[in-house]
Amino acid sequence: MGTPSRHYKSSDITSDFIRKVEDELSRRLGQRVILALGDGILAARVKSGRSTGKSAVVVTEVGPLLCRKQTAEWADALERKINGELSERAEDVEHLFAEIQKSPCAEQTGVIVLKHVDDYDDEFFEALAEVIARDKAHGHFDRVGKFEALQQYLREVRRRARKGETPQMWEELARGAAQERDLAARDQDLKAG
Repeated sequence: MGTPSRHYKSSDITSDFIRKVEDELSRRLGQRVILALGDGILAARVKSGRSTGKSAVVVTEVGPLLCRKQTAEWADALERKINGELSERAEDVEHLFAEIQKSPCAEQTGVIVLKHVDDYDDEFFEALAEVIARDKAHGHFDRVGKFEALQQYLREVRRRARKGETPQMWEELARGAAQERDLAARDQDLKAG
């Protein structure tokens, strides 16, 4: 997984490197590609050479790209995004987010997250970063904050799962649920008495 976008340094990405990626993408796609970098986000604009003058714009976080060092690796990742190949994983992200938003309590949210723990691979996090970047570009800042919090939470869950702590996380959820039931029962007793 790459470095989170807010931790990259401008010296990490040179204008010469960006120009090389633009050239590689333009060659592959047969259309002029212009990249713009700003505030941890990279926008790729594909300019149609047709008389219609239409163009496509794809926005992504820089962080997941930083682990790639070669021009071709950046071009591979950006080409997939331009062609919409990560859209299925972005749909997975949106589906998980929707399930969590409907969750009635923290315990249920934890259950939802742990049921999908094996799905949180690098591609999932790239798609999550893509969704965050798209929401930032479209000004959906209320969702951006929620997705960024989800990203941090899922990173911690994945870290713990990789250390073999998934059973322990399930136990923590069960203990939390039992504590919630005890508190609710005490509140009920206080109201009755």
